[in-house]
Amino acid sequence: MPPAHPYQAPATAAPGGTPPPVQTYGPATAPDPFNPTPAAPKKKSGLLIGGGIAAVLAIGGAGAVILGGGDDEAAPTTTEAVTTTIEAVDTGTTMVEVAGSPSVERLAQSTVQILVLDAAGNPTCQGSGTILDKSGTILTNAHVITPGGGCEVEGIAIAITDDAGLEPELLYMADLLNFDFQLDLAVLRIASSIDGSPLPDSFPTTEVGDSDAVTIGDSIRILGYPTIGGSTITFTNGSVSGFTSQAGLSDRSWIKTDATISGGNSGGTAVNDEGQLIGIPTQASASEDGPIVDCRVITDTNGDGVTNDADQCTPIGGFLNGIRPVNLALPLIDAAATATPLAPNAAGTAEPQEVAVDPFSVIAYRPGFSLGVGETAETTVFTTTAAAGAQELCFWFDWQNLPTGARWDAVWLIDGEIIEDFSYFSELWIQEESGTDFWLCAQNEEGLAAGLYEMVFFVQDEIIFVEAIEVTPEPVPVYEVEFVNNSAHRICFLKVNPLGATDVGLDELGAEDIIEIGASHTLFVPQGTIIASALNCDGDLVSGSTDGIAIVGDDVITIS
Repeated sequence: MPPAHPYQAPATAAPGGTPPPVQTYGPATAPDPFNPTPAAPKKKSGLLIGGGIAAVLAIGGAGAVILGGGDDEAAPTTTEAVTTTIEAVDTGTTMVEVAGSPSVERLAQSTVQILVLDAAGNPTCQGSGTILDKSGTILTNAHVITPGGGCEVEGIAIAITDDAGLEPELLYMADLLNFDFQLDLAVLRIASSIDGSPLPDSFPTTEVGDSDAVTIGDSIRILGYPTIGGSTITFTNGSVSGFTSQAGLSDRSWIKTDATISGGNSGGTAVNDEGQLIGIPTQASASEDGPIVDCRVITDTNGDGVTNDADQCTPIGGFLNGIRPVNLALPLIDAAATATPLAPNAAGTAEPQEVAVDPFSVIAYRPGFSLGVGETAETTVFTTTAAAGAQELCFWFDWQNLPTGARWDAVWLIDGEIIEDFSYFSELWIQEESGTDFWLCAQNEEGLAAGLYEMVFFVQDEIIFVEAIEVTPEPVPVYEVEFVNNSAHRICFLKVNPLGATDVGLDELGAEDIIEIGASHTLFVPQGTIIASALNCDGDLVSGSTDGIAIVGDDVITIS
């Protein structure tokens, strides 16, 4: 049986120190250094099962938007529709014309407006998409054609323009062929004309490029139909700011950009200077019109030894937007070529829905760090130390009582500073309620910077745990440290973190491991200074040190 949660019982003060935070511990992520170099770090996460990596993250996007005006917000933006007929669609906002270069004009013709229809044929929500081939295959976001948030989906209509300065014409109906909610991508195909006329022999297309060839600093252009852009197609541009990774996907699961992605732009066209499709605008961060940052309690700012609502919150969240690289869509597109059309609302059954959970019931244990991910957990090499210059750092854990659909955040700190680009905010857990070998990694092709790396994990805005590792300027030796139980209690939980961490971290003992009275347990600890605590099987503190214990060689630490 895995251990009961160690902090369900009130924490008591350690001898000569302050009481540990009253927190519970759950799932985790891995950091990447805050190192503003030309090559930005990356993050990735996953679940290792047997010989492969299973999908892990469900990413919310910029949202299918309801027809009509409205502020640009972070994450999904879905509101009540204002229009009531399919023939006359009016967003009620000011027209914004696209820039007039020939290449943009051509791209505008293959960037479509997608309208989801209710049972009466009325448009309820909108998004964007890109025509990939002459037969009318369209790539878009899965969340664009997903029921929910006021978006009834009984049909999918397509509007096209042949003049970027004019409103698109609502001409076609489309079939849903394939979708993937981990990627947040869907493939449609134009199936019929709304007026019953024959389909054209070919449709205008955008050439598919190679998203793996994109580099930091490259320019990027985005076309789509955001509600704030009025009735016409809208063009924005910016540059590639970096890349991040995601569960079970590639090192380039996201292209980060400062180009504007607004509600309704979801699923649209992101092209390089050659006009090739390199990504699908998917995820929008907070905008100037919406909340700029979230604010979370991260550390013990008032020095009372407890991290809670009495502490000052720290702003998190930012402005970078996410584009799904088109290379990740290629298998989905290939599979759609021979797929049987699905019901328009079929994707609604696959999207995870948020569920309520008691954060203090969540359990995480068996933590570990590695400098990469092997084919299985057994082939991965775990470490207790890391030196600056390593390109990847991963954190692993097992978990219990974290139901599918629970909302979670993972915030990485280096020397107390939030690494916003490599943290996860307001995600929905899509794993089973209990499991093993979940990992999250951060990467930096320029190498990790030295510093104290901390990961703060939240479930429903409550801190679940803080786990830390010291990345040192040069490699340091690792010693055997024997913890001897000279107390009057059986020790079920032993926690160790580097000095400076906000908490002593997760239990280092196995689920079945207990240090009996008079027995000992050996940990491998890198040279440096640590904080530690030992708890009995009821979760009560038996012994601990918050002042720091210097580790300079093989050592014996007494629990008394």
